[in-house]
Amino acid sequence: MSEPDPFVVEMNAALDGLLPLLSIARDSALQNEALAGLDALHDRLEAETQSAIARHDEFRANQMLGFKCVLSALGLEIQMWLLLKAEDPEAAWDCLVDAQTSALSATRAHPGFAHVEHHFNRLEAIEQLVFPPQVFMSSGLIVGRQACSICQADYESCDHVAGRPYWGRFCRIQGHDLQLDHAAIVEHPADKRCRVVTVPVEGGHRNKMTWKFEAGEGRTMSTKLLCAG
Repeated sequence: MSEPDPFVVEMNAALDGLLPLLSIARDSALQNEALAGLDALHDRLEAETQSAIARHDEFRANQMLGFKCVLSALGLEIQMWLLLKAEDPEAAWDCLVDAQTSALSATRAHPGFAHVEHHFNRLEAIEQLVFPPQVFMSSGLIVGRQACSICQADYESCDHVAGRPYWGRFCRIQGHDLQLDHAAIVEHPADKRCRVVTVPVEGGHRNKMTWKFEAGEGRTMSTKLLCAG
């Protein structure tokens, strides 16, 4: 039976130490203290990633990518709770969406993180229970060129697959020469940060997140478009 990897044991312990802070009831000073230490953990993971690449160990590099994704998901959730306590729910929403993305990415980075799907499901439940329902948008774009983030070649001509890990990085499609074609309300957007921010009501606008009334012209709705969906 092989001995446990000391670095993996240490990183697992560091991540486990963040779990008790995933609550709005936790002391804000303790949560901020935990956030202050995340950069050092990320730097150690990045150093181990580079060491794995130098040893031609892609399995290890992708394992470190999984750790980075989990670290990001936990840190973003702590930020979300802090922002809610600071009465900034719109910024908290963005943190929640990014945390969901990071948790789901962890499951794709390395087989050792398949169990993080349970944490992703928890974040989905937080979305439903803590935040009010949102109206989502999708922006349709005309893309002049699609490049692979790994090799920078035209995506259609390279062998990499978007969303898969390669040597500690995810392959992503990079769009170039973008032109906005249309925007539409959708039920399942590519990015849940793309949403209707305010809706027109008599005498002004109503914020969809805070429900605050903003006096003024109320004929059009305000949207937040960040992505192609």
